[in-house]
Amino acid sequence: MRLLAALMLLTTTMTGAADPAPVIDGWKKSPVYVDSTQRALVPDRDADELRSRIDGRVPAIRIAVVPAAVLNNGGGDNGAAAKAYVDALVDKQAADGVYLVVFGGALIWGSAVGVDTPIANILTEELARHSRSDPVGTLNGVLDQLDVPKASAGPPGWIWLVGALVVLLAGLGLVRRWWKARPAKDSGPALYRPSYDVLPDEADTLTERQALAREDVTRFGEELDAADVRLDGVDNAADVQAALDAYADAGRVVNGDLDDDELLDVRARVEYGRWRLACAQALVAGTPAPPRRARCFFDPAHGVSVTDWMFTPGGGQPREIPVCKSCQARLARSGR
Repeated sequence: MRLLAALMLLTTTMTGAADPAPVIDGWKKSPVYVDSTQRALVPDRDADELRSRIDGRVPAIRIAVVPAAVLNNGGGDNGAAAKAYVDALVDKQAADGVYLVVFGGALIWGSAVGVDTPIANILTEELARHSRSDPVGTLNGVLDQLDVPKASAGPPGWIWLVGALVVLLAGLGLVRRWWKARPAKDSGPALYRPSYDVLPDEADTLTERQALAREDVTRFGEELDAADVRLDGVDNAADVQAALDAYADAGRVVNGDLDDDELLDVRARVEYGRWRLACAQALVAGTPAPPRRARCFFDPAHGVSVTDWMFTPGGGQPREIPVCKSCQARLARSGR
């Protein structure tokens, strides 16, 4: 596993790379720098919204949008040239934080310095959701995954007040309907449950559930050690690294005095890591990657959904929603 993790580390030297000084100077005024030739790609309005999201954040997040032409000095290897350019920026800035650099419509490169953030994995996911011509969408997606709040809109306060009152009044009936239709306490695991089967009395107390969570993380580690994820010319290193990172994240916190909400977060990390490991194994086997299901629509604490169900909310239109096994059974009984 250490060998596979090492495959994610690239070492290149910067030879004749473009001068990063304009970006460094721009960052002295704002954490978002957009080259004057790139404002059609990232307009001022979008740049201002990005700036509002990250300004003053600790650890710092810095964004630069530069021409793709700066990659021409990399000897034809855009990845190496991008990494070298970002490394030069980091060296000159000499500060910890997350660095995100857009190279025109060519590619986006990220670096996390002194910050425990899997920025490569996050960027890979967001680049799969957005086209190269939509760097603003990609950057906002990255910030969402980093839990950076969105920039606040600017309507007058009284509009928010009126809107809140309208929503409150309209929602009273929905809340009442939901309260009547909510799952019974024993129909969905509101408390933490591990990924493996246990008897009900093995999870009666918080201390017992904490022990089950530690066992779950240990089992995941054993699955990683035993997994067959040989590369054999298949580029599955990103999935392997994501699975390792998920295991490390869960292992760092699982030994603490966690409550059920925190234990559910540990389970979510393990579930994500198992999914990425399964994706890596699928690449080696030459089979389609397994789908990653969403959490239960009615209560995320119920865990990952098992199926989609056609549901008609009161006064609404029918639509498919992801549901857990207990909620599926409840909906089947109610005929909704």
